[in-house]
Amino acid sequence: MHEVHDQTSIESDIQSVIAAVDAEISLFAHHIESGAEIDIAGDRVYPLASVLKVPVLVEAFRQIGEGRFALDDRFALTVAEKNLPSGVLTFFDDGLQPTLRDLLTLMIIISDNTATDMVMHRLGVGSINRTMRSLGLTEIHVPITIRQIFDDMLLSADPTQDLLELDKQPRKLDGLAFSLGPDNNTGTPRALTRLFTMIYKAEVLDRAACDAMLAILRKQQLNDRLPRYLPPGTPCLHKTGTLGPVRNDSGIIYVNDASHVAVTIFSRSTADIPEDDLIAKREHTTAVDAAFGRIGLLLYDYFQ
Repeated sequence: MHEVHDQTSIESDIQSVIAAVDAEISLFAHHIESGAEIDIAGDRVYPLASVLKVPVLVEAFRQIGEGRFALDDRFALTVAEKNLPSGVLTFFDDGLQPTLRDLLTLMIIISDNTATDMVMHRLGVGSINRTMRSLGLTEIHVPITIRQIFDDMLLSADPTQDLLELDKQPRKLDGLAFSLGPDNNTGTPRALTRLFTMIYKAEVLDRAACDAMLAILRKQQLNDRLPRYLPPGTPCLHKTGTLGPVRNDSGIIYVNDASHVAVTIFSRSTADIPEDDLIAKREHTTAVDAAFGRIGLLLYDYFQ
């Protein structure tokens, strides 16, 4: 059994990091070996943003296990299924035929939105929620696609539009995309940490399927948050999410062979920065991401 020291100090340290940033930050961490938990508003609901792609990954492997799909199945890329970035498939020629393995990999490691909707359309969006319910994860809701999020918050979600012009568009921050109800893709830090723990322990599907999911998550390219300050070579299997003022990260820090921390940090900016103050806006988002990194390092040190 991993020895866990008094938690008061690390909770105080984490609270100090949170207090220094102009954002509402909630966290739930679970040390897999000892069962120790750190809960800072871990039941607060947030839009999942691209963290929704982890439940999608689980449902894809569930349906693969049932024989509905195979990782080598190929699906044709069409403009009808293209999405605004993040990702790269938006910019590729129609007719490309990535495998399901390719789509799941792109969905996780560069958060490709086109890959995500190509997968969600084939799984059936309702099946994702049903699987979360069956796992007891009643606080995770994934009822809408990425395109539906963009259709709600943008004047136009046309993936063929000039992206520089898109940057000038106002964002609607009070619609469905930011709803905290089950009509939107939402969840709590506790629920997402539980999902990652269940993947690690092969409690969602069989060991081979869970290992395949972990292998994809291990290839993550977007590493500016939880793993930001971890020692080089430290595995952090995780998925970020970004949507307007919401910045999220959820995953597992592999502290060493005998110590693993599942952790989810969700945040919403509370900064009042003028739209035209681009320097202040960028410095603010960098500060929020750095807070994620500081918390990740605190957890890494604590559970060594």
